[in-house]
Amino acid sequence: MIRPMGLDDIQRVAEIHVFAQRMVYNGIVSDKLLFAETTVAGRAEEFAKLISKHGCHGFVYDDGGIIRGFLIVFPCTDTKKANTLEIDRIFADPLMRGQRIGSKLESFCQSFAADKGYDEVCLWVLEGNHLAIKFYEKMGYTFDGSKKITMNGEATSVRYSKRLK
Repeated sequence: MIRPMGLDDIQRVAEIHVFAQRMVYNGIVSDKLLFAETTVAGRAEEFAKLISKHGCHGFVYDDGGIIRGFLIVFPCTDTKKANTLEIDRIFADPLMRGQRIGSKLESFCQSFAADKGYDEVCLWVLEGNHLAIKFYEKMGYTFDGSKKITMNGEATSVRYSKRLK
């Protein structure tokens, strides 16, 4: 079941995020960033602030009390992307890979965006994260030409978008 993220979910969401980043971003960004600067406590604090912002929505994939993944979205702030919902984070616990959690969260995101009247969904992904890029392309997203330096200057992120209508 996908449901709104509550403050009681933040610790587990932070655990998923940190663990997934360490697995997926290993070799893309430094160990210092992944293991010294990225902590569950830090992410929990960040997520608690993020989901309390106006316009930001967090959701969890809750399977009988076990949170297996999460999604955070907000209206895109890029003026060239009017009426676009941006996926800030979408992660499934890496130990639960192959259960279609990411696909279900992405599908939920499309429905949520359409229900709210958005025309498009976009997201940023690390240029070297080939597994995620393959997933997003399979889901119908295409590279829209935008790039930015992220991860404390250690990586380049590329933006993918998907029209809903």
